[in-house]
Amino acid sequence: MRYGFLGQFPEARQIAGEIGAHGLPLWINALANQAPEAAIAPIRNAGMEVCQIGAFGYNPLSPNRDVQAQQERLVEEAILLVGRIGCPHVVINSGNRDVSGFLRGHADNFTDQALDEVAKALEKPLALAEEHGAKVVIEPMIHCMVSTPERFLSLKQRLKSEALRVNLDICNFLTLADMYNPIPAIERICGDLAGHYDLVHCKDLAVTEGVHIHIDETPLGTGMMDWAAALAFIARDLPMDGWFIYEHVKAAGDARRGAALLRQICAGASITLGLTAR
Repeated sequence: MRYGFLGQFPEARQIAGEIGAHGLPLWINALANQAPEAAIAPIRNAGMEVCQIGAFGYNPLSPNRDVQAQQERLVEEAILLVGRIGCPHVVINSGNRDVSGFLRGHADNFTDQALDEVAKALEKPLALAEEHGAKVVIEPMIHCMVSTPERFLSLKQRLKSEALRVNLDICNFLTLADMYNPIPAIERICGDLAGHYDLVHCKDLAVTEGVHIHIDETPLGTGMMDWAAALAFIARDLPMDGWFIYEHVKAAGDARRGAALLRQICAGASITLGLTAR
């Protein structure tokens, strides 16, 4: 497996090389007004590959049809360009009736009708993906249409396309109960989705203090996610050309500490992740 990095701070590309990453994400909007070679030049110049093409604005359940039509065109263009970009993974929202994308949910997201609508919407991009060697990768989220592994498997059963994949973002599936006892959930999620993913997103979560429940991201190693348990499954099931992407990192110090933790876990379990500090 290969190691990607998604940092959300100015010197992220520099730190990616320092912590031994091999890949950086490309955002689909970067392809809108320039040739793919120009869009990926900053990544190549940093000595990296493209680890994913982020098309998170694509929302097949969005009530804003004008915006969605534009996003559909961008996804289709990205699929046509995967060979030139050197990355087949086009990652999309699984569907949310709320216009916020990933920030809020909607009651309709959990219905069979939503599942059917998403399946219908994905028929064209999947046909293109099959023709051009691309993969349409569903980003799961507990309040979006693919809220559980079962919802993804139901979608795949409807579409019967090997171009449809899921991003193994374990944290996006976790409930409050899972937060306090994550290992059974990790075992279930990884087991159910084995063979259906080529991307993994790595981050950490914590339950914040308060009368009402709130779960939020926290620097890797400071939360409640058990990455030692998860990596045992990922090392078994993630293809050798797949990507393990350490994401949503807010500061250079957090990046270094998180990468050191991952190296420690991998060394203790004899897992090869390609995490070599430079």
